[in-house]
Amino acid sequence: MKIDKGNPVHWLLLLAFFVMSAVGAMLRFVRSGRDEGLVVLYGHKLNGNLLALHQYMVANPEAGFRPVFLTMDRYYRDELRAAGVRCCWASDVGCARLLAKASALVSDHGLHAMQPWHGLYRRLGMRFIDVWHGIPFKGFDADDFRLQHRYDEIWVASNLCRRLYVERFGFRPERVVVTGYARTDRLLKPAADKATIRQSLGLPGAGPLLLFAPTWKQDAAGRSLYPFGCQEHKFLDALTALAAHHGGGVVLRTHLNTGEVGDGTPANVYGLPASRFPDTESILLACDVLVCDWSSIAFDFLLLDRPTVFLDVEPPFRKGFSLGPEYRFGPIVDSLPTLLSVLEPALSDPQTYWRANGDRHREIRRRVYGDLDDGRSAVRCMQRLRTQLKPAVTCGSSQ
Repeated sequence: MKIDKGNPVHWLLLLAFFVMSAVGAMLRFVRSGRDEGLVVLYGHKLNGNLLALHQYMVANPEAGFRPVFLTMDRYYRDELRAAGVRCCWASDVGCARLLAKASALVSDHGLHAMQPWHGLYRRLGMRFIDVWHGIPFKGFDADDFRLQHRYDEIWVASNLCRRLYVERFGFRPERVVVTGYARTDRLLKPAADKATIRQSLGLPGAGPLLLFAPTWKQDAAGRSLYPFGCQEHKFLDALTALAAHHGGGVVLRTHLNTGEVGDGTPANVYGLPASRFPDTESILLACDVLVCDWSSIAFDFLLLDRPTVFLDVEPPFRKGFSLGPEYRFGPIVDSLPTLLSVLEPALSDPQTYWRANGDRHREIRRRVYGDLDDGRSAVRCMQRLRTQLKPAVTCGSSQ
């Protein structure tokens, strides 16, 4: 759930979460015993790394972990429960009971109203792990991760990411562990074929799909989603005409912070905003070509080895870059006509992309992921989680 600071209801939800966190800490202190297999997953949505870890725990009960997704959104809780997901509402007394018993909390963003109690929960034996969602172009510094600096472990995609966390973001080296990102396992070893995935998303089963996934405005107020000074209709009409020429369509994927746009777009533009379609990996698997600017989604799509085109627009980052412009691994275009001229052969004959960009694409994939693009990241994450839980001897426990 994204917090809208102008919404009084959201402030009430934060207050309720704060109170339930306090009650959970008190229960944790006075009651003996912990449920070592009980793991809280917390984020805006059950997606990305959290979803991948949840699916692995459920599919492998012999590992001994039982995940519960914690959400501030009661309606999202009901939606997940209807889908068979064990889920808890942060404003309910069940949240306090959950936090009193859980052995670990894995988050991909932060803790919201639970943050003031973080230190107490750690002293009472709860382990905190961060699986932040992105390999970023966007620049950060240590101040952006003040809470996560106090986590027990940070699980990252590769040695390159680990160096970023240690050298740029100020993390202690022993707390940053290279596991690979669990969410990438499905990109490398899909559980369903492309036609099945497209059907589940309401996308056409045949023809190439061009994915347009711009980043949100970030630190540049008033920034347009559409590049080169183009209005929405001009840009999407041009992509649509090109895709239709090849019997395909365009998927418009907007960031969770952007919301939903594209009302009245052409018939073969399929809007799949993150606010309603949180499962990014399915969307990536369904599409054939990516057009993006500075979105970290490019580094996930990189693992599919499919054509990717970068829009050469001003980066909206106040703190510069984490991974710089040199990590753009496909053709870089600075106008709409150039974009269309590059997309034409990418749609008609993808091998033209590889002849022109293959060496660069493979080199960036090697740098970003090393040898961890093997579809076993969730396994490594579970091994780390078990290691974290083994030595737990804390006050408030029966030991």
